[in-house]
Amino acid sequence: MLVDTKNDVISKVCQEITDYLVRVQDFSPGEYYGSFWSEKAYHGPLLDYNAGGAHHHRGCGSAALALWLIGKKNNDSKMMHRAEIAFDWLTARQHKRGGWFEIQNNERSSDWEGTGLDEVSTISTSFVVHGLGTALLNGLPPKKSYRDCLRNAGMWYLSIEWPAGSGIFPHHERSAYDTLNANLHSVESLALIATVLEQVYQTKANLFQQAAKRSLFHTLPLQWDNGCFPYRADNGVTINYTSLVLWCLFNADEVVPEVLKAAGEAYWPTQEKIAHAIDKACDFLRSCVNHDGSLKWDEYETSTAKHNIWTYFITVNVLLRTGGDANQAAAKCLLKFIGSKITASGLPPMRDRGEEITECAFMQADILLFLLPFVK
Repeated sequence: MLVDTKNDVISKVCQEITDYLVRVQDFSPGEYYGSFWSEKAYHGPLLDYNAGGAHHHRGCGSAALALWLIGKKNNDSKMMHRAEIAFDWLTARQHKRGGWFEIQNNERSSDWEGTGLDEVSTISTSFVVHGLGTALLNGLPPKKSYRDCLRNAGMWYLSIEWPAGSGIFPHHERSAYDTLNANLHSVESLALIATVLEQVYQTKANLFQQAAKRSLFHTLPLQWDNGCFPYRADNGVTINYTSLVLWCLFNADEVVPEVLKAAGEAYWPTQEKIAHAIDKACDFLRSCVNHDGSLKWDEYETSTAKHNIWTYFITVNVLLRTGGDANQAAAKCLLKFIGSKITASGLPPMRDRGEEITECAFMQADILLFLLPFVK
């Protein structure tokens, strides 16, 4: 059990998702030993949830980190061992170029551009790096394989920055778009890799920190006047990806050493610039919440994330992390709506309407990570 037994939606959901992830961790001999089986495969509503499950790389990154943090908090060595096995699976699955595939239905890797070629994903890679790097900063044994894994991932990010030195990191290999969430995932990952290599492995990696800074300086000015971070640099109003950009920004800013922040904008934007961007984004997010806690999808979401419950949870996370009465009130409103949607299984559904779908492991694992900081 988690340490909190209070009758609230955050604690209940955290416990149910933890139990679910333990149930679906795959210990069958062979290729997927240590990973997590997802009965429902992909998250985009334009794709078929029921077309066959998969062992997602990004889901394993989130699930492994969640189990590590819970195990450490509760002094549960078995839970921590589960997490370590999952991280070992991920290091074995790293592509030779340094990233990870985005896995869709029936274990197939994504082919967003329709080339028929393999396509390493910035998003999957970033969730893996977030999980592994954060766990290492929280006591995961510092194996050589983990060091090599993170360093190779960092080099892969640098290989896809295009134009070189621009701070633009595409959503996946061969993508032609300046996508803000991919940029901020890369910012977080590169800053985290640099910090882990220095603090855990005593290895300098200034090129990764500088790449993170380049991308953040490129992306912050793309925020709209109303506070929205659009899906792409030129269009796409979105609640989902505004919250995701903020989540990555919080994570990156928390991991960058204070000595670099104090050294000025040669290393990192000022805290005033970052706080201004966060406050504007929260103003936008609050405007997207109806009185009943539902989100104003038709007005403020043009991406395929429309109606995903995942969006509610990540928005709660960034509002609570920002703090202030207005943000806390909006988060409380969202949580009330979320509580009304919890299924008989105890798990949140994947969408706020339509078919009840719960067994999508990577979305549940992400939700658990969004809520864990607020378990009392």
